[in-house]
Amino acid sequence: MILPSLILVVALVTDAGARNLSFLSAPGELVGTAHPTSAPAWLPKAVPLPPPEGDVIRVTTGNELLAAVERIGPGGTIVLAEGHYRVPRVIVLQGKKNITICSAGGDPDKVVLRGKGWDSGGQDDDILRIGRCEGVTIAALSFTDCRSYGIKVEAENAPQDVHIYNCRFRDIGVRAIKGSAGQDPNVYALRGLVQYCQFENTKVPSADWLYGGDYIAAIDMMALHDWTFSDNVFRNIKGRNGGGRAAIFIWVRSRNVNVERNLIIGCDRGVAFGNPGQSTANRTGERLVYVRDGMIRNNFIVGGPDCGIELWYADGIKVYNNSIWRPERNWSRGIRVGTGTAHTDIVNNLVHGEIHLEGGEADLRQNLAGRLDGYFVDPASGNLTLTSAATGAIDEGISLPEVTDDIRRRPRQERIDLGAWEFDPWESNQERKKDE
Repeated sequence: MILPSLILVVALVTDAGARNLSFLSAPGELVGTAHPTSAPAWLPKAVPLPPPEGDVIRVTTGNELLAAVERIGPGGTIVLAEGHYRVPRVIVLQGKKNITICSAGGDPDKVVLRGKGWDSGGQDDDILRIGRCEGVTIAALSFTDCRSYGIKVEAENAPQDVHIYNCRFRDIGVRAIKGSAGQDPNVYALRGLVQYCQFENTKVPSADWLYGGDYIAAIDMMALHDWTFSDNVFRNIKGRNGGGRAAIFIWVRSRNVNVERNLIIGCDRGVAFGNPGQSTANRTGERLVYVRDGMIRNNFIVGGPDCGIELWYADGIKVYNNSIWRPERNWSRGIRVGTGTAHTDIVNNLVHGEIHLEGGEADLRQNLAGRLDGYFVDPASGNLTLTSAATGAIDEGISLPEVTDDIRRRPRQERIDLGAWEFDPWESNQERKKDE
């Protein structure tokens, strides 16, 4: 079984950095090492998947990949050789059980799946769709240059155990990962993981896109139950006018969603649970609760014209130990608690900006918001590591059972710090000595 093995690997990951480990290696097969990425050295890194246990189909072209998807049986693995793949049509997974699609060498930068192009205008320019499946792992691949969706998860078809692991998404036009939904509240995407992935755009939409070029996000998903988004990096996910959707945008009947240890830099919005507007997946007369019983913790969120964290029609959300740096534009929008939000706990957050209740209700405890100049090493680059000058944050947090480590997975001290980073005086002294 591939998925339990992956869960074990995820649980064992540490912050030791890139490791020279083989990936799916066999005689005559490509063996790769971890590739340098835009993620900082301290952010926990992915480790290779375990060797496949079932049938293995090896492919080298887009047509071979499509054929392999049709043939692959339960427990099988499709291994892509290094190269660039332009598939003739969308890759559709339906009725699959416990399958893996991954790169041969474990380096996502060396196996690239391309769409028709950012400027193609193709509204159905998706690369991969996951429908009625149980157990799908997509690992160590890059998705790039398409107009619509890199990966689409169809919650209306009740997929289970979808894992997107150590993938790259670059210049995806509308949504790097899209989760659609139907109107039946009893049908949803059950259990999922997006981990160690990187999302980056080098372009912004033109004015003729929806909403004047602001209809864009990295992750926009609906009808999720028991999903986690962790240890990912997001850079420059922007709309034309600064009104793009969030890097991580979760809504429409979602439940038990955790967003933790992510680095979000220069995106129009950081994390959004819910939306002030309506969706076509909402039913007439339905009580509007977009996300119930979720957690947003230990994230770095830097810059962006709109907001750091926003909650709309969210219930039972825990917002713990996030570090947020707002620019002058919309300075007040560090954390926004919007209409319909209730039973929400906002604790130990460190915000260069403000926390505002905008029609919603929340219990605010031991947060520090305002001008925090000097508290962070280099906020302009996204580095919200605490400095020794952060006296209002160090040892000032409330101990929480849900927050036992920091963004690096390092244990919290007995008297925990505010924000996502736990300050280490010895480590700070060593860094200072290097600079002397």
